[in-house]
Amino acid sequence: MKMVTKEELINAAKRADKKTDGPLSQNDFIRITGLREFQIKNQFPEGGWSELKRLAKIESQPTNSKKLSGKKATTQKKAAIKKKTITKKKAIDQEDVAEFDRLEVTDAKSNRETKQPPIAPPEQPEKGMENMIKVEIAEFGELIDFRGLRHAPINENGVIYLFGMVSQELGFMVEAVHAAFPDCEAKKHIGENRYQRVRIKFEYQSSDFKSHGYDPAGADMIVCWNHDWSDCPLEVLELKSEIQELEGN
Repeated sequence: MKMVTKEELINAAKRADKKTDGPLSQNDFIRITGLREFQIKNQFPEGGWSELKRLAKIESQPTNSKKLSGKKATTQKKAAIKKKTITKKKAIDQEDVAEFDRLEVTDAKSNRETKQPPIAPPEQPEKGMENMIKVEIAEFGELIDFRGLRHAPINENGVIYLFGMVSQELGFMVEAVHAAFPDCEAKKHIGENRYQRVRIKFEYQSSDFKSHGYDPAGADMIVCWNHDWSDCPLEVLELKSEIQELEGN
């Protein structure tokens, strides 16, 4: 049989140690390398296998840093991966279940919130109440009894109505009445066969023109029931005073 040197034995021991999971025994060494016990004793007559392990730096007990090798290492690695995968799968399943439960609760809450309540049928009026109409309580101005108009105006609409009654007597020809400012386009008689164009703004009180924020440049005259704006920049026609004069004539 071929003779082997110490160096060859030491290198063989190192290679064999990498192929075992635990401490390398002499039997493992012989089985892995195919060498014989007498070849070890020939090169290490005093220490034998113990001396070979020492020179090859093979430890009697495995360290945590020693890597597993061979079929056993592969098997353990697969087992660890499988265990990790199962654990991860279980965690994923638990997360999926928790997420599913959360979505179920959210959907149920959303359905409750979006579900429209049943529409109640309209309340039927009590018998005998069908023809009753709710009306506002009317308010009236002071009693004037002027040509069929019992009460004085209390708002702008009353002023417009009264002006329409007396406009011709006061020397006005109404061309148009507008909803926008100014309220009225008219012509005022200023002399024999002579008329002047005027833009009229109707107000209950002359000061309402100012409080409503109208531009004096957009009108020529204010027609009102009560003139209470002493420094008004526009001509003012106070109907309260005018109808008193008309009644006196």
